[in-house]
Amino acid sequence: MAARVTAGAVKEVVPTKIADSVVLTNFIDTANLFVDTHLASAGHTDAILAKIELYLAAHYVALTEEQGGLTRSKLGDADESFANIYGQGLKATRFGQQALAIDTTGILNSVAATQLKAEFRVV
Repeated sequence: MAARVTAGAVKEVVPTKIADSVVLTNFIDTANLFVDTHLASAGHTDAILAKIELYLAAHYVALTEEQGGLTRSKLGDADESFANIYGQGLKATRFGQQALAIDTTGILNSVAATQLKAEFRVV
């Protein structure tokens, strides 16, 4: 299905200097695919699906731009540290949290709650 939102609409929610074409191909298309795959048949109206898609795209932009809250900054030899103060997955940004709130079916929350575990061993 065609995207429900535009790059301009996403940029109204999360100001960014990322080119419209990049916002469309990297973030809106991903949000659209996610909504079509997980939510399109869940009974939401088109308006609700569009809002969820908007906030998911904004979430992806914010993850790219903000990288979490700044916790440390150093001027000499430029060193910055960022922390994720909200949580993991869709809870990592205020936009992902908004998408979770709009989805009254709880599907996004169940997808976001999936905890995959891995173990790495260094030999």
